[in-house]
Amino acid sequence: MNDPLENERITLRLDADDLRLIDEFITASNEFSNRSQLARAAIRAYVEAKLGCDQGTKKMNEVVVELPPLVLDTIAHLVAEGVYNSTSEALADCARHQFLHAEHVETLKKDANQQRSAVKVVPRT
Repeated sequence: MNDPLENERITLRLDADDLRLIDEFITASNEFSNRSQLARAAIRAYVEAKLGCDQGTKKMNEVVVELPPLVLDTIAHLVAEGVYNSTSEALADCARHQFLHAEHVETLKKDANQQRSAVKVVPRT
């Protein structure tokens, strides 16, 4: 019987257009250096996304974001240089800086307080 930790080879048939799409993506991306790396990542992402949606295991604060190649390459470079530990960490940091700077947080708090004070509870009759 095969060792479960040993890699196994599979065969996948793709038409010329799909192969061209894959090769162009690999060329434009610094994240993958060959078709196998891309296929493994794509299959894992697909299965995890399906399991997350179908079994309710997706985190409430987890989102899928499609980024322009230049942005993704920049983030990948920052991760490779050790500025961030992961793409996820880099994006979370960017979102914090964009949405949670002091002035914006104060505005959000003020708006929330105004909404709370504007809501009146009317008892059932």
